[in-house]
Amino acid sequence: MGLLVLVAGLALSGCGTDPLVTRSISRPVTIQGRTITATTEVGGCQSARLTADESAKTVSLTLRVATHREKGEMCPAFIALRPVSTTVRQPVGTRALVDASSGKRLN
Repeated sequence: MGLLVLVAGLALSGCGTDPLVTRSISRPVTIQGRTITATTEVGGCQSARLTADESAKTVSLTLRVATHREKGEMCPAFIALRPVSTTVRQPVGTRALVDASSGKRLN
């Protein structure tokens, strides 16, 4: 019975009432030209989005995870690593790449 409750809890985790959550970037990011890619965990009813705010000295990245679920709908019980990318106006170059939610430097 305890295992059934755990599995049911995992199936519903990530599918709560919070439709949009900002997450810290916890894995290395890659930069190719003007494209920056991060990897994050998403559940069965979730999608992720990476955005960038640019200044002359920094590029601040914000990682948001959205939950998409209709009332009464169960989310598939899985967690997957998914790449999410954003394109900046100018190459990162010597600018600091920063996680907007934690302030942590990423490069």
